[in-house]
This record gives sequence, structure tokens and C-alpha cells, in this order.
Amino acid sequence: MALKILKYNIKKFLFLFCILCASENLGALDFSPAPVYENNSTFGSVSIGGVAYNVKNKQDYDNTRGAVLFGLKRGFLLGDSKKVLLNAWLEGSAGAENKNGLYGGSVGGQLGYRLFNGRIIILLGGGFEMSNLAMPHIPKEQYNIYGGLARAELFIDIAQGYGLSVGYTRGFNEKSKKLKGESFDTQGIMFTISFYDFSI
Repeated sequence: MALKILKYNIKKFLFLFCILCASENLGALDFSPAPVYENNSTFGSVSIGGVAYNVKNKQDYDNTRGAVLFGLKRGFLLGDSKKVLLNAWLEGSAGAENKNGLYGGSVGGQLGYRLFNGRIIILLGGGFEMSNLAMPHIPKEQYNIYGGLARAELFIDIAQGYGLSVGYTRGFNEKSKKLKGESFDTQGIMFTISFYDFSI
């Protein structure tokens, strides 16, 4: 009985100790937005998360799949206040839904603005994307589509450049070499953990 009480008290002590350590570490964190430096006018960003991707055409094709997303940005801070951002992005996605899964890639440019001292960053842009169609009834052939897209993104800086991004992409009138005369529209909703660094 005494041994059980001792074990209980040890577990209780360890639990309280862990909570105390976590609260002290949390209090030591700096939750201010990522700093911008006077002697530097460039920045970089990395993101990892997920995307829900829909492809459809005017006939009967309509497919939604999910995938893991990885993205990079590199750009410039413009103006004396360095609130305006101009950047290029490179992004890739891969998933395993359906027999031939989902893969995609995109590249493009964005214009952004830092609000509330960088706590929120909004970005608008456009570029080029390529992805594959889900064809489970034709598992041995790959059908790709490609075309232009528009993109909107919102980043919330939680602590020192680490935060959450939500984005939306829309592709119009995308083509496929194997499906002559058909065009496809795409939509993507992205949710990622992102890091922005204004010191590089």
C-alpha cells in the first residue's frame, strides 16, 4: 500500500514538474513577429503541410484528392518601410489517393504586404502548374494537365517567423496532350506550417 502511494506521489510530482518546465519555457518564448533588418532587403520562406486539390471539366470529370505539400519562396522587401514583398515560389505536392495518386508542381511570382508589423502577410500572384489526372480505370497510363493559375495566400506569424499559412489556387482552361479538345479547371486549398526569414 505504501509503495502504491509512493509511486502515485512520484508520478504526481513528475507531472507537475513537467507542467512547470513547460510553462517556464513557454514564458521564455518570444511571440513577436519575425524582425526585419535595415541592412537586408531579401527574405526566404519554407512551408510544409497539405492540400486538397480538385480537377474538373465541362464533361463528367470531377475529382478531389489530398496530398502533402512542400514549398519554397525567395524574394525582396521593397520600399523604405520594407512592407511590400516581391517573391518567386516553387512548390510540389504528392499523395497516394486513387491508383495513380496525385502529384503536382507549380512555379510563379507573388506580390505581398506585411500588416501589423508583420504579424499578418497577404500575398497575391500567378504562375504555371502541372499535375496528373486520376484515372483509376487506366492504371498503366499517365494523364497530365498543365496551365496557368492564380494564387492567394495569408500567413499568420505566431512567433519569430514561425506560423500558419492558408492559401487558395485556381487554374483555368488547363490542357492535356493526350486528351485533345478538352480543358480542365483546378482548385486547391492549402494549409501549411511556414517559416519566414528576413535575414537572408
